[in-house]
Amino acid sequence: MGEVFPNQSYGQQIYKHRELPILVGGEFDFFRCIIFDECFYDKTVSMLHAGNLRIRNGNNRYSSIFPYEKVSYWADSASTARAEVTFHAKSNNLITFWAYDDATSTFPTTTDDESLYIIDGRQFGFDEILWKDENNIALNKNEKEIISLIVQEEPDCLAYSSKRHNGGVNYLFFEKGFRKLSLRQVRLRLGNRNAKNTNSIYCAGGCDYIPYIEGYGYYFSSVAKVGFDKSYLQSREYLSRKNALSQSYRRYSEAMKHDQT
Repeated sequence: MGEVFPNQSYGQQIYKHRELPILVGGEFDFFRCIIFDECFYDKTVSMLHAGNLRIRNGNNRYSSIFPYEKVSYWADSASTARAEVTFHAKSNNLITFWAYDDATSTFPTTTDDESLYIIDGRQFGFDEILWKDENNIALNKNEKEIISLIVQEEPDCLAYSSKRHNGGVNYLFFEKGFRKLSLRQVRLRLGNRNAKNTNSIYCAGGCDYIPYIEGYGYYFSSVAKVGFDKSYLQSREYLSRKNALSQSYRRYSEAMKHDQT
């Protein structure tokens, strides 16, 4: 049994690769923290979450490593996520996303039931490769070969040690992996205000992460108030989650009946 990540349930298997340490498993929590901008007001949780996946270009961090890939940056805890974002931008007005891998929920709301495929970059110092890229330092031949191996594997995400939070782990998600995430909570804290206005929107709850799919249709309004966009109930995303959730309930009910016989 290999080393598990701090944001994962204990006992997941590490699979060996010729050159790369790979984990295939689930039951993760992920956190992403971003600086709040007033343009985020009145945007639904669905819209805000979709904005977490961005295409890389010449103006983005790490664009030279994975050019023109859509990626999203997450962390193992809210503390690690805050340490990362406040290092790059000094503000206490923050939105924190709390996500989980949907397939391991008792009631999934997506149709992708594959476990996460993660490359553990902690074991070969991937944080140093990112540090070099941030500081415009050329990668050596071995580091370039590592990047090529990662691209060939087409993982869901890549884990690496945080330089901003001691013991913390960061996750660079590629689009395939990002699509496997669902939200539990989105929290807004306006820490720069004297009142420290705070509010949260929930999309799942309980130890089994019971989904509240209507939660994706809520939004923050000034100042840290919460409203609901009824048009979300007619959106393709909502109808897709509703259908997947109905199937999850049916499978669960059938399994319970089978166990009772």
